[in-house]
Amino acid sequence: MEKNDNLQDADGNSPEMDQRILDAQDALENAMLEEATTLKQEVQGQETTDSDDASSEPIKLGSNKVSKKLEDTSTTHEDAILEERKTAGKSPVMIVDSEEDEDDNEPEEDSVKEIEEKDYDSMEMPALITELRHLMQEYPINSFRSQAEDIKKAFESAEAEANKEALEKFKEQHPPSDEAVAPEFEYKNQFATEFYDLHSLYRKQKGQFQRDKRKQQELNLEKRREIIEGIKLLINQEETIGTTFKKFHSLQEKWKVTGTIPHDAYNITWEDYRLATQNFYDYIDLSKELRDKDFERNLEFRKKIITRAIELGSEENIHKALRELQELHRMWKEDSGPVAKEERDPIWDEFSAATKVIHDKRQAYYDERDKMSAHHQLVKENIVAEIAKITAKGAKNHREWQERLEEINVLRELFTSTGPAPKTVNNELWTQFRARTREFNKVKNDFYKGLKKEQQNNLEAKMKLIAIAEDHQNSENFNEGLQVMKRIQSEWKQIGHVPRKDSDKIWKRFQKACNGFFEKKTAQKKEDNKEEVDNFDAKMKVYDALKEMIPQDDKASMLSEVEKHMADWASIGRVPYSKRMIQEKFEKLLQAKLKAAGLSAVDAEMLKYQNKLASLKSGDIQDFKNERFYLKKRRDEIQDEVRQLENNLQFINAKDDKNPFLVQQRKNISELSKELDVIKEKQKQLNILQRQIQKDEEEDAAENETSEEEDTAESTE
Repeated sequence: MEKNDNLQDADGNSPEMDQRILDAQDALENAMLEEATTLKQEVQGQETTDSDDASSEPIKLGSNKVSKKLEDTSTTHEDAILEERKTAGKSPVMIVDSEEDEDDNEPEEDSVKEIEEKDYDSMEMPALITELRHLMQEYPINSFRSQAEDIKKAFESAEAEANKEALEKFKEQHPPSDEAVAPEFEYKNQFATEFYDLHSLYRKQKGQFQRDKRKQQELNLEKRREIIEGIKLLINQEETIGTTFKKFHSLQEKWKVTGTIPHDAYNITWEDYRLATQNFYDYIDLSKELRDKDFERNLEFRKKIITRAIELGSEENIHKALRELQELHRMWKEDSGPVAKEERDPIWDEFSAATKVIHDKRQAYYDERDKMSAHHQLVKENIVAEIAKITAKGAKNHREWQERLEEINVLRELFTSTGPAPKTVNNELWTQFRARTREFNKVKNDFYKGLKKEQQNNLEAKMKLIAIAEDHQNSENFNEGLQVMKRIQSEWKQIGHVPRKDSDKIWKRFQKACNGFFEKKTAQKKEDNKEEVDNFDAKMKVYDALKEMIPQDDKASMLSEVEKHMADWASIGRVPYSKRMIQEKFEKLLQAKLKAAGLSAVDAEMLKYQNKLASLKSGDIQDFKNERFYLKKRRDEIQDEVRQLENNLQFINAKDDKNPFLVQQRKNISELSKELDVIKEKQKQLNILQRQIQKDEEEDAAENETSEEEDTAESTE
């Protein structure tokens, strides 16, 4: 708990005031009482009887004559006290104790606003520079010594941490090697130069302020010594008591308004002033009436001090209340004179009680601050533990690391916005916070270093795919090229991220190579499509001609004409894929015309199939495979259906030939059997065609081989 409030004499308990001061005041008041009683008795004795006591000194007329009722000529003292109280009441003076240290951190004017408490240890270097500059611009140079020192310590700590981090990074980037010329570590911190220049300016301004303050204190010391000498000279002046008292009070007022003096001269100067004042009271023939009146004035002044002290008990700003209370104690000690003996203890007890209220509030304030500091300690400890937990948890990818980083930033903001913990642990907590944060950053950086290496490997893999794409972009073999392009595009998607600086560049290069191939393939396809469109137009003419055929009585002639159209249709090549339905329409039309020509359904189907075989022979190998697959699939389906129908018949009375269901089932089985025969015949014809194709290919291969041998023989000859 901080209790450096410079209230050495502002304690509400006895011995709250300096015992030496209390003894001096008691001695002064007792001397005044005894002197006044003695002088009064002597004066009364002179007025009634003559004294033969040789040891009695004669009383000087004019200087100590008190037999007459004196006029109240000492109103100057009362006016000064009232004026002092008005000034204190209207504009409370900021306390500057005469015994305060040269380096005290309290401002000299009450108009100076309070300096907000901040946790400098949690600030970054730029923020510390800004804070020191703000204090220098907004507050008196002598009012924030402790804050300036705290800022300097916090900056030095932050700079040391930054230096350490820079050194660790340098070691990672430049591992030890046997090279003759190795780079040397050099730490440059632009903030350090700015801060130390600013702090140097602060020390220069503060030093000048201290020199000016010391010079002014020396002048004040000379003034106070002159006042003491002036009080001493009053003893030797032959004047009326009223006039002498006016001068004495005037010197007292000058003493009050004289500023602070050097600390090392305070005690001896105050003692000289007290002795000079006591000697003055010892010298003056003070009447009881004048003495009592002076006591009353002093009592009234002290009561006003007490009233103000009681009012300070309601002051919300405890620091302001403590500073003004210190000034009230100074006024009690220096500005107020003695009071009657019977009033001394009660009036002091009353002042002590008012003082104790403020000190109790101060204690409550510090107790509450200690509670908040303990709470802040718990919060900061939890934050440090949570950062360590997040670091241990880590992340698997960039998105998760960004989430962890956001969590750390939230915790960092919470840590810096949380008030200070107890001073015994505050610096240690800050050190732990910085250490845990560095650990998190190291783990995060290690991940991204590994990610950078992985991205470099991904870059190399994608560059290989680019090379393949560029090799095939001008390929004339579109079937093979298409398979290659599909494969490398799939592999490209499987490869992870590459460095950001290369991402767009390599993608555009890869895309350009792929687009080059597909554009060339598309152009070729358009060229091929032109032929397919012409084939479609030709087949439409055959279709229209077949459609316009009129049934004839001469079935053979009609069949011959239909077969001619079938041959024309088979001689035409492929049509566009979007027009493929023309084949189905033609086959339906052909079925009807063959039936009209007198062929049975089976014969018509087989004749029509001969036309399809012709197209398969000249078509694509894939069409041939598709036809074989279709026939096998349809044969299996028919056999399954026949088997199922035959199983169903077992549950029906087979002797009942008129049963409609039985009749229908047998009809279905018969139709499926006929279709099965057709399918089998088609498979037979397809096999014959396949063997014929293979035979032709073998003969062609043999002819080519023979031709090559003949060519070789001729070249040999």
